[in-house]
Amino acid sequence: MNCHSNPHSNSPGHEDAPWQAQERARRAAREGSADVDVDADFGDLRVARALRQAPPIDLPIDFAARVAGLARAQATSNSLFEQRLLRALMIAFGLSALATVAWFGRSWPAELASVLPGGSAAAAWSLAAGLCVLANWAFALLRQRGQRGVTST
Repeated sequence: MNCHSNPHSNSPGHEDAPWQAQERARRAAREGSADVDVDADFGDLRVARALRQAPPIDLPIDFAARVAGLARAQATSNSLFEQRLLRALMIAFGLSALATVAWFGRSWPAELASVLPGGSAAAAWSLAAGLCVLANWAFALLRQRGQRGVTST
């Protein structure tokens, strides 16, 4: 093979002429030469030329502020949805806890220990995890109320 052969060709009998023509066209397009006669055969050269000669885009002066406002509104909307969903899940969790206590009475910890792998140790860790979640939730509520009190005064 000569030094101008296509390095990406895997077949020994590959035609080298189309690749050479494409390379000449690419170089001519890069240099801005007008003698690129293979535009119809090589679509990527037409795309490259179009990107080099792209028309200017007239954006409104406040384009960035509008996009930031839209992003802020969407984030607020998503946050409100997540808060409402979390509240609904917490209510469902609370109701299921009340139903469990009502169904099993004072024996629910023993029933839970018999179901969980690990027995009473797993039930104790589950209770500790639940208390941590409740404490975290309560702390977040107190912090929100504290921040609302600071901003309103």
